[in-house]
Amino acid sequence: MKAYRFVMALILLATLLLVAGGCEFGKTGATEETSQQQPVEASDLQHFSMLAGSRDETSLKALAESITKAQTIEKELQLILTEMQHNDEFIEAQESFETARQEILYIWNTVHNELRFDDPLLQKRKEAYEAILTEYREGLGIQLAGMKNADAVKTMEGIEQTKKAKQKLDTLAAATLHLTK
Repeated sequence: MKAYRFVMALILLATLLLVAGGCEFGKTGATEETSQQQPVEASDLQHFSMLAGSRDETSLKALAESITKAQTIEKELQLILTEMQHNDEFIEAQESFETARQEILYIWNTVHNELRFDDPLLQKRKEAYEAILTEYREGLGIQLAGMKNADAVKTMEGIEQTKKAKQKLDTLAAATLHLTK
């Protein structure tokens, strides 16, 4: 039993060090995937500026707020994990992962069920955002399963997936948040 706890503590410590240290896995893969998202061009900005007064404008503001909230959840999780790195708080780390997964699921459900866009470009952004949230949530789940089962490979796979999703979220945020100002 002591060996199991020791292995679990090592995996938790390794996970926390990687997350807190900003280790980048699959940098080329992440670049390839983020390049699939559509860049904002001048024509897009003109197109979106014509939304003023339409019902899409309200949904665009809600989408931007949702993106900001998802980024906040990710940052808060990283802060919590950094704090837990100094203590042997495996159960608390698991709870933090599960809480973050539930909050991301709530955001996904809200976006999926409540935001409606007439504009096809905005609809594509919404769908891209839903895919990013799903990828991030699944990454947290893989990471959590790896931690629970003392499987370092699974844990690392989850870390890599969440990092890729975070990069995609940051790219989407940069392309979307300024449209509401």
